Order: sequence, then C-alpha cells, then structure tokens
Amino acid sequence: MARRLLAFVAVLCALVLAPRAARAQAGAFTADEKARLARGEVVRRVFDVELPQGDFIGGLGYVIIAARPTEVMTVLLNPGSYRHIFPLTREARLVGRKGDDFFLTLRQGGANVSGEYTVRARRETPSLVRFWMDPTRPHDIGDCWGFFRVDPAEGGKTLLTYGALLHLEFGVIKLLFQEKIRSYALQTPELLRRHVEDRRGPLP
Repeated sequence: MARRLLAFVAVLCALVLAPRAARAQAGAFTADEKARLARGEVVRRVFDVELPQGDFIGGLGYVIIAARPTEVMTVLLNPGSYRHIFPLTREARLVGRKGDDFFLTLRQGGANVSGEYTVRARRETPSLVRFWMDPTRPHDIGDCWGFFRVDPAEGGKTLLTYGALLHLEFGVIKLLFQEKIRSYALQTPELLRRHVEDRRGPLP
C-alpha cells in the first residue's frame, strides 16, 4: 500500500503539472504542427515514466475541436461518451458514483482478446477532467492515469490536451505490443474530436 501511495503521488504530480506544460507547449508548435492542428489533426508527444511500481508508457495529444470548451466538457462529463472516445472500447458501463466522481468499467480489445478495468473520473477544475484506474476492482492492466483539458481557441473552438500513462504488467504483452498500445491510446483526441463535431454539427 505504501508503494502504491508513493506511485500515486508521483503520477498525480505528473498529471497535474502536465496540463500546465501543455499550455506552454501550445505556444511553441512548429508551423507544420499549427497547420496540422488547423486541419483537425492530432499533434502528439510521447514519453515514458519510471515509478517504484513499474514503467509507464504515455503521451500527450493536442487537437483543435470545432466546438466551444463548455460543449466539449459536457461530453467529457457524460459517462456514455467514453464508449466512443476511448479506442477499441467494446463496452463502457457506469458502475457507480461518489459525489461528482463517476466509475466506469471499460472492456477494450478485439473480437477474440479483450481486457476489463474500471476508471474513476473527476472534474478537477472547470477546464480539467482527470481519470485513473480503480485498483479495488478487477483489472486486466497494471494501472492507468490520464486527463483531458479544454482551452479556448480562435473562432470559438477548443484546444484539447489529452494525457495518458499506462502500466503493462505482463512482460510478453509489454515486449510485443507496447508501442501499438500507446498508439491506440493516443487516438483518443481524434475520436473525441469526431464525436463532438458529429454531435454538434458545423460551427455557425
């Protein structure tokens, strides 16, 4: 328990600081990255974190969404949205609430192989939603943490910053599929952009 608490504090610090770093980076996009963002593409930054409980893979993703930040936040606070915005999600079940937090059990994978775990999601500030795996419930992954941040962009749009960290406990899976799993995880900003824009239609 003590080791998990230390890991929790370390990852929490990383995720709380990451949105601030993301905002600083947002002003340092290259011309090509700015053009990609303007086209609705995702700009990604990948990183790895070593913690007492193991190695975490992760990354940051940025995308411009043609909707106001309040509209994007409304989607993020709807548990039903996560079936559409987390990649390879076959099932997303709301399994509980505690205050304003909600617990969502996710089953992800392909037709033949899938895994299940539960995340707890919390709106930390008007612009930040954070989520992390609930270790007290059955889980087929080692651990995961992440956040969504929405900031105003020109033309009434939103700059979304998404960050995620994932711990893979099993050596063979980690060896063979680590980068593929990271790639899937960083599809979330694009899936969220499509989901929001398909729901709302074009900006006036």
